[in-house]
Amino acid sequence: MSNHPHPHNLQTTPASYHVYKSSTRPYSGTTLLNAGIFGTIVGGTAALGMNLHKVRDNEMTAKEAVIDSLAKGAGAGVATAAATAVASSAGGGGLLSLAFMVATATGVGYVLHSVGKSVSEKVVSTSEKSS
Repeated sequence: MSNHPHPHNLQTTPASYHVYKSSTRPYSGTTLLNAGIFGTIVGGTAALGMNLHKVRDNEMTAKEAVIDSLAKGAGAGVATAAATAVASSAGGGGLLSLAFMVATATGVGYVLHSVGKSVSEKVVSTSEKSS
């Protein structure tokens, strides 16, 4: 046994140099699913809170508010799970992991918003043509 404060993290090489071994491993599927669910709940409820103001101001119906909130919540869940996976795979820890999470979640959110906007514009365009 060693007198070091964290003997389980230190290994001695033949030259007696202490090497710190990181225990960084990618998260399991269950952990990523839980992160996605958490992101969905937080993103969806935050969106609903904002949408309720629009309902109160007659800018959208309650049904539209719920549908929009569910869509935004799903996007937040996907972004959270992807960000968690990237940050855990990249390793580093601390600020580096935070930077990976922010960059990934922002990128996923940007792509999802772009795709959603494109699809909704096509739906509106098609419905206007048929009117």
